[in-house]
Amino acid sequence: MIDAHHGWNFSYKPLFIGFIVSLILTIATYRIAVHYHLVSWILVATVVGLGVIQSFLQLIFFMHLGLESKPRWNLLVFLYTIFLIVALVGGTLWIMYNLDYNLMPMGDGY
Repeated sequence: MIDAHHGWNFSYKPLFIGFIVSLILTIATYRIAVHYHLVSWILVATVVGLGVIQSFLQLIFFMHLGLESKPRWNLLVFLYTIFLIVALVGGTLWIMYNLDYNLMPMGDGY
């Protein structure tokens, strides 16, 4: 799939393969979620797993991560970006949980 002289940008084949696989994963996730083929935590784990697989495939096929001549720098920048996103989202969820716990009244309705 990779041409030694031109790399990934020479052919549309990797883009087409990535598009088809992403489309299949998206349709599978939709089908599993809408028609309740799985229950409770298994459904959530399957949807998250398919999402992670799809994100890795898109990183490889569309962003060509790890396939260039010096992938270490791009990989380090990518990992740092992931760390920042996880810290930002995790911190936000933690703050919102603590605000909900500390500010909501504990009446008879709960």
